[in-house]
Amino acid sequence: MPRVLVIGSGPNGSTYAKLLLEDLNDAVDLEVVMVEAGPIVSEPPGMNVKNITDPQAQARARELSQGRRTESGVTGIPGKVVMEGTVTARQGTHLIGRAAEGSTGLPAAAASTCVGGMGVHWTCATPRPRGSERIDFIPDAEWDAHVTEAEQLLHVDLKAFGDSAQAGAILERLRDEFEPDGIEVRPLPVAADARSDGTLRWAGPDLLLAPLLDDARFTLRTETLCVRLLREASRVVGAVLRDVATGAEEEVRADAVVVAADSLRTPQLLWASGIRPDALGRYLTEHPLTFGVVALREGVVPTPDPATPTDPVRAVVSIPFDEERHPYHAQIMYSPICPVPLAPDSRFRNNPAGYAGMGWGVRKWPRPEDRVTFVDNEPDENGLPGIRYSYELTEREQAELDRARKHQARAAAALGEFVEGTPTLMPAGSSLHYMGTCRIGPTNDGTSVCDTYSQVWDIDGLILAGNGLIPTANSCNPTLTSTALATRGAHALAKLLKDAG
Repeated sequence: MPRVLVIGSGPNGSTYAKLLLEDLNDAVDLEVVMVEAGPIVSEPPGMNVKNITDPQAQARARELSQGRRTESGVTGIPGKVVMEGTVTARQGTHLIGRAAEGSTGLPAAAASTCVGGMGVHWTCATPRPRGSERIDFIPDAEWDAHVTEAEQLLHVDLKAFGDSAQAGAILERLRDEFEPDGIEVRPLPVAADARSDGTLRWAGPDLLLAPLLDDARFTLRTETLCVRLLREASRVVGAVLRDVATGAEEEVRADAVVVAADSLRTPQLLWASGIRPDALGRYLTEHPLTFGVVALREGVVPTPDPATPTDPVRAVVSIPFDEERHPYHAQIMYSPICPVPLAPDSRFRNNPAGYAGMGWGVRKWPRPEDRVTFVDNEPDENGLPGIRYSYELTEREQAELDRARKHQARAAAALGEFVEGTPTLMPAGSSLHYMGTCRIGPTNDGTSVCDTYSQVWDIDGLILAGNGLIPTANSCNPTLTSTALATRGAHALAKLLKDAG
């Protein structure tokens, strides 16, 4: 019986597990083993913690996702508190690595370690990439099919909060401001299912994993860390797995290994395994982000009924990427509760009309010198090579941030007034959208790690998944794009396994 080993249980690893078992249901008697370094933090496993209604249980789920405990405790995200549900950093993550010598690095670089990975804590924002954000070496028809399938897997709702009076009012105000310039304003597509009471059930990897838990062909091993890939000549044949609780290690053989351990720990694992193509860890990008909170003027939105059981974020509006008019992605989230702490004497405290958190994420153009490197003689807490970041914003990104701030200021003026201390440029890494470190490419020319089907160049049996594969300069949230790539890779791998017998 052929076996596929999937390293990582986030949206992309879960996509591989689901589609491989579906594609090969009748053709090949396949076994899929998924390993996850972290624990189960929600039920069903991989469920978005925003669906946990008990505040203490939700806080506990986030705490359990924040990595291994040390004598000094668990390190969280630095910087200011920001609205849950934005593109900015949040609880449930832990810091990873530090700056390389001579670089400012990514001081807020972080990840989640739990079943479902960052998919347990993600914002669920799923805009489609547009224009130059698209991966131009994948044919349009194929790409559109992959994105459509990804939207179905993630339960993308193109008109979430469509019945929200606050969403409608903000849309109207911002359209009046921007549409005369030809700039589109629209509801933000999010991965969620509407409930009858007006709330949303936020999507998570549980939508993919839950049906597999009763499948005899699928095994989920939690709190199991992959420390090295096993390689024979030019083929990966399995991995060394460590029980996090006991430290015991074992070798598990497999016909193919899918590494979906996120954009930072996937290249770390390849490096630790002696698989070191020239582009590994290079072309690191994220979304530099200017974030502000606006206290809305009275009359801008209808006052929500406080007795109505709704999510804290009650409206989400998007100003999408437009190459010429608006070359960045913006999200505006309405909440009756201020998402940042205010001074006791602030005139914005308890603003009757509520607040709008607004983030403008800009592009980071891929450069080989922006990269993740690994230090063998300074291991991390797991004994794997230490992670270091070389990353700087160039004049090109700074100019785009300056331009984005002007659009952000216009949006703020249309709705109200910035609260004190905002807007601000968030610390590098705050977006949690790390891309490019294992990028795909059309040719094996040293500027990519994988082919267009996510298979590592010159290494048979090794497939990668996650945001790290994205090669473009983009400003939209990356999960839909990486899941689309996972559908492409999963179907290709299924065909290989079927053809092999």
